[in-house]
Amino acid sequence: MIDIDGRSPDREVTPATPQELSQVMRDASDSGTTMIPVGGGTKLLLGNSARSAQLAIRTRNLKGIVEYEPANMTASALAGTTLHQLQDIPKNSNQFLPLDPPHASQATLGGIVACNSSGPIRFRYGTVRDMLIGVRIVHADGTPTKAGGKLVKNVTGYDMCKLYTGSLGTLGILSEFTFKVQPRSDTLATAILSCASVVQALEATQLFLKSDLLPDAIEAWNREALLPLSEFTGPAGAPWFLMIRFGEVEAAVRWQLERLKQIAPQGAGDIVNILSAEESEQLWEKVASAREAPVSREEALVKCSVLYRSAPETAGQMQEIGASLGAHTRLYCHAGTYVLYARYLWENGDGRNAKELHAALGALRRHCQAAGGHMVVEKIRPDVKNGLDVWGYDAPALEIMRRIKREFDPKGLLNPGRFVGGI
Repeated sequence: MIDIDGRSPDREVTPATPQELSQVMRDASDSGTTMIPVGGGTKLLLGNSARSAQLAIRTRNLKGIVEYEPANMTASALAGTTLHQLQDIPKNSNQFLPLDPPHASQATLGGIVACNSSGPIRFRYGTVRDMLIGVRIVHADGTPTKAGGKLVKNVTGYDMCKLYTGSLGTLGILSEFTFKVQPRSDTLATAILSCASVVQALEATQLFLKSDLLPDAIEAWNREALLPLSEFTGPAGAPWFLMIRFGEVEAAVRWQLERLKQIAPQGAGDIVNILSAEESEQLWEKVASAREAPVSREEALVKCSVLYRSAPETAGQMQEIGASLGAHTRLYCHAGTYVLYARYLWENGDGRNAKELHAALGALRRHCQAAGGHMVVEKIRPDVKNGLDVWGYDAPALEIMRRIKREFDPKGLLNPGRFVGGI
């Protein structure tokens, strides 16, 4: 049975075709039944608590590759297909879909698009919005529509794909996608540097980005976050570590590693390890899912997006809040895009009460807003979430978003209340 913030929908259905999905949604709309879309279930804790959850619609049986055109570099698949299943298809043509969200073997394409989920290689390739060129969607009343196309040159007019991406299933249930794929790198390599502080890690990132290096991903993690990956770093003695991934033809990767060795002594930290292609594959697969890896302890996961000049101070604030709450704090920073995650972990029975958590998270949100950024609480226990707006978004665009919601779902049946502003 599906559990969403401590409650289960009254019933579940698992349509096997887009036509069945359309009929299920038409019947639910006619009876005024609220609907909760569910893919692989990896992001069920994202968003506010639903106002109502009568029918869970699982898309896991809507799976399969619809079309793959290596010459056009596009791939189409149904929403219940996992990212790993899709990646297997273009591999023989030395192509891939450059997405690395957490739990790629379990996360479905529908959930990845609906949550706009991505990982470290967003630094080079962008996020879902940059790769999605076509969608098919079933709206709340069961009406199927499509947007975009299966060729990049055919995509004209309003880019509805971007509207649906990240909408958390509040505008319809996505049933099929077409993505642009990219050439696969001939080889990978990864350099790991130890840093004395997050300031040094971010300054080193700037140093590398201003050079002639072209990394795929740059991640700055604190020691606590890297403990599960100590097999790649050795004894985790430094407070912070910087992981830099290079993917190109072999000669280019080799040149970049040598160039990095020349630049690093200029105050960028010490190189503690350089990983081969095979080791890099293993590391980055674990890196992508580390911040959401299952734990037996109580936890909260917070995401802060800020400007570069505010990133070190924000990381410090996130660390201090963890200390004030008696939590083990794992900090993960997409160092090239200044998106930071704090994962707060408590021993069993040692979590803080809702009032303390509300106060601490409120202080962090005010800090992010003052710094020109924003904060989202991606995961927290239900009794805390019930009195908290996890999105914290209040801007003029919110009214436009509400008007769009009323146009697409006038009865308010899809994921009611879970999105920004209670949409």
